[in-house]
Amino acid sequence: MYCRFCNRRRFAGKAIDPEPYLEQSYDLIENDARIREVILSGGDPFMLESEKLRSILERLRSMKKRLIIRLSTRIPVVHPGGLSGGHIRAIEKASPLWVVVHINHPREITEEFLSAVNSIRRAGGIVVSQTVLLRNINDCPHILLNLFESLVEAGVKPYYLFQLDDVQGASHFKVKLERGREIMAFLRLNASGLAVPRYALDIPGGLGKIPVDAEHVRRQEGASVVQLVSPSGEIGFYDDNGQESVCMKCGICEETGTGL
Repeated sequence: MYCRFCNRRRFAGKAIDPEPYLEQSYDLIENDARIREVILSGGDPFMLESEKLRSILERLRSMKKRLIIRLSTRIPVVHPGGLSGGHIRAIEKASPLWVVVHINHPREITEEFLSAVNSIRRAGGIVVSQTVLLRNINDCPHILLNLFESLVEAGVKPYYLFQLDDVQGASHFKVKLERGREIMAFLRLNASGLAVPRYALDIPGGLGKIPVDAEHVRRQEGASVVQLVSPSGEIGFYDDNGQESVCMKCGICEETGTGL
């Protein structure tokens, strides 16, 4: 499955085999003192055969230094049956490690999802979530409040709410930054502190993620393109050309008088 809004769609169908580069990668990770965290992501690590995942995790855990290991996945949401007992045992042997689940809507919290999350947690996986803010999908404060508090109830800490990347063919999903800030203000006012993620934007050009706040986002009056400042001081730009959000008709706004 390829999310329409994913910036890694450009790699689809390239048939790149990482196997010849694994030992080179292990050597670099082990011998570069600056590397303290390893992320297995894009494609989904749980699409690997469980023995392959286990061997990668064992190799990382056998290194001279203690690493933070993160697995980024959508499998518990879209294909929970693909999470095998072998995958769970691989997590258990390498725990503690962090499992970042990509989930965008409360309708994705199914019994199968909850079962997969419970299996990961029992194996020593620390589960957090990331969500992409999508116009006319989840850009409603009540929908996101439901999603994030339901995740906390399931033992999942909401970690990131991402502003949409500039992906060709996906601009109709883009939400204006100001709308995202309004939603975050609502969440901070109404949600458990545990259910409030960090609202972040990945600066185009590979300059890193930044929180969407005044310290990092600079806008000239009337301009749609905003200037972004990375933590290292590098300058990037983002086209804040999202369309106006429409009411998701969740019904809660009318009942409570808390519409945005």
